[in-house]
Amino acid sequence: MFCAQCGTASSPEYKFCKNCGAAIKGSGSVQDGAPFAAAIQNGQGPAGQGSAGQVPAVQGPAVQAMSPAGYPSVPPGVPQVVYQSVPQQVYYVSAQSAHAQNVHQNNLLAGLRGRIQSLASTESLEGFSLKAMFSEAFKRHGEDAVENYILVGTSKSTPPIELVETGWPKPWLFFRLLVALVVAYVALTFLYMRTGNTNCVPGMMFLGAFAVPLATLVLFFELNTPRNVSIHTVGKLFLSGAIVSLAVALLGYSLPIFDISDMEAGVVEEVAKLLTAVVVMRSLRYKYILNGILFGATVGAGFAAFETAGYALNEGFLAGLLTGITHGQTLAVATRGGVVEMLQVLRLRGILAPLGHVAWTALAAGAFWRVKQGKSTSVGMLFDTRFLKAFMIPVVLHAIWDAPWQLPFLGNQIITGIVTWYVVFGLVQQGLRQVQEEQKTHLQSTLETVEAQMQTPGTAVV
Repeated sequence: MFCAQCGTASSPEYKFCKNCGAAIKGSGSVQDGAPFAAAIQNGQGPAGQGSAGQVPAVQGPAVQAMSPAGYPSVPPGVPQVVYQSVPQQVYYVSAQSAHAQNVHQNNLLAGLRGRIQSLASTESLEGFSLKAMFSEAFKRHGEDAVENYILVGTSKSTPPIELVETGWPKPWLFFRLLVALVVAYVALTFLYMRTGNTNCVPGMMFLGAFAVPLATLVLFFELNTPRNVSIHTVGKLFLSGAIVSLAVALLGYSLPIFDISDMEAGVVEEVAKLLTAVVVMRSLRYKYILNGILFGATVGAGFAAFETAGYALNEGFLAGLLTGITHGQTLAVATRGGVVEMLQVLRLRGILAPLGHVAWTALAAGAFWRVKQGKSTSVGMLFDTRFLKAFMIPVVLHAIWDAPWQLPFLGNQIITGIVTWYVVFGLVQQGLRQVQEEQKTHLQSTLETVEAQMQTPGTAVV
């Protein structure tokens, strides 16, 4: 028997052509010429292809026969979305249903963003693009550009307010530093693995613990578009802030009220880091939200680097060393095992470093500087509602990070990190607008001064 449509030979028991899917006259069950899915015999698709995704749409009465229970049939004239769950079964979901699901998901995300913005007192990001923001990271910049880029923040090198960029920054120096530190870390690790010389171990620990937090700190240094904070100030705050915040956190952990669970770190450590940034950086010179974000990131980076070094030593090197000795290994073999454990701790915490302490404290301090507004620091500012709501975000996210229940594939850390950076970028946007408003105020003041001079007889306008 041959198909009347394409002439392909078909067996008498076939009701549809295996090539074009047209009904074979005399087969009986479906109206002649009705389009239908090609015969799916032995997992074959149309024209002998093995993919089940090539099945054409079914219309008319065949939809009712092929739709599984619970799925609506497609009304006439309604676009259809085709799904195939297993071979020899095709069903349809209306485009309206698929659209409704997408709308529900979008509304859910929009509602979540709205709640986060309400807590943080921020607005939706405008003109923001990660691709555009980091477009300069992979371009070549000469040594003069690097020197001019970092030699800012002094009385002679701080740019006037009218020259400050108010668009989204395009940082690039952080990436250069990250590559340099990672290359040094990899080279030192390779040297140890080849020679076994333990003199490499302190350097590996130092580079592994400090590389990513320092690079992230430089990223925040570049986001500070007023360029009124020097590298010298950042360096002092990095060291002093790390030591003070760690001391305050350790004292906090000694209080009996915090002997509850692992999630207590969200309160103890975030309070310690924020208070350090607020107390150490009291100067009225630093009045911008972007300054506060940078100071918070600096303290957070120091805290993260020292904490990672501690974990690498205790939970990495020493734990691996003692395990090896306990199992009867020689000192050299046990030491190598300890180094391997240390490297694993450093790698994991290095990958997660931008999502944690650095960004959390940048968020908290940025929210405080938004309330401070260039005024002298007072205790009342810490109880300002707008600050407290924003400060609860890093506290809660830190607690979720350390929660005993963990999502697979570092889900807790990734989700909390995304939320943190979303709020951070919202604060950066407010900081850029603050600078823009000051530029407008400065320009208006300058125009009024010039007009006043022009109206005063005998006054020369320079």
